[in-house]
Amino acid sequence: MEKNKILVLGKGFLGKAFEKKGFEVWGKDKFKFTRWEFPEFSKMKDYEIIINCIGKSNTRWCEEPENFRETLFVNGKFPKELSNFCNATGKKVVHLSTGCLYDDNKNPQKEDSRINIATHCNYTLTKLVGENFCNPEKDLIIRPRLYFGDFVDKNNLLCKIPKFERYLIEPNSYTSVQVIVDAVDTLLDAEQSGIFNVACEGYASVKDLAEWCGLPPKEKISAEELREQQGIYLVNNIMDITKLREFYHPPKLKDEIMRCWGELKK
Repeated sequence: MEKNKILVLGKGFLGKAFEKKGFEVWGKDKFKFTRWEFPEFSKMKDYEIIINCIGKSNTRWCEEPENFRETLFVNGKFPKELSNFCNATGKKVVHLSTGCLYDDNKNPQKEDSRINIATHCNYTLTKLVGENFCNPEKDLIIRPRLYFGDFVDKNNLLCKIPKFERYLIEPNSYTSVQVIVDAVDTLLDAEQSGIFNVACEGYASVKDLAEWCGLPPKEKISAEELREQQGIYLVNNIMDITKLREFYHPPKLKDEIMRCWGELKK
């Protein structure tokens, strides 16, 4: 698909990665909305594919009761309205959901694995609402985990780890923003729809990542201790990417971590 026919919504960490690869990306200066002011979808009439990277992702902010309505609107209702508009006008939606919906790191989680939403935080609850409002027969739904990348950004996990007081020891899947861009590009070329887990090949703990990057040792913390400390249910999981591998082979996690860390240290 020609890039001039693709529009990316949201100029956050992931949107910047799409922009670096030459995609048209709209931030709040071109596409701003609130619960009281809905966006004009007609502005997107010249594009054939809309990639939705808009979302409320600060889990602690989302957990505050006064922020729930806005979180539900952005993460839940907006994907519904965008999907309905695009389905009605012959456009394709790529919706960035989250792999945080799973909560199991004993077995790799597949796209159809059970989701126990009762234990989740407001962020994952509202992301599931948005995902369920999409049309899996037409829309492409991406489930990534724990973003990192090769440029400085407040949401880049590799920029956060040096500031951590303790390192989590639970294994998790992780997704480079570059992997998301490449995977979406490949899946669109293959005319795919439905849900895809997207992550680097392999699993590791934050402690492992810190060691790979040569960071000094720190105290370790378990998932249970972290949840008690933070006062919020933060999930840990490993994802099965067999479905993704049919179309795209992501890099090994350690290789991609080291590549991105090397770029950050330049």
